[in-house]
Amino acid sequence: MNKLFDLRFVIGCFFLIVGVLLLLYGFFSDATEQSVNRWCGSIFLLFGIIMLVLSTRNNANDTSAH
Repeated sequence: MNKLFDLRFVIGCFFLIVGVLLLLYGFFSDATEQSVNRWCGSIFLLFGIIMLVLSTRNNANDTSAH
């Protein structure tokens, strides 16, 4: 429950979900929108992963300090 109060975890999950949805839509949509959705989806996915890694890395540092 403590992870839900960490803003990096919530933002990371949101961008991860939106990135996956955009990537899937980019692979199954028309040719005109594929490129934009794939680029945005991959950038959102990367940002979401970075935020989740930062969230878990900081939580590991916080628990070792106590």
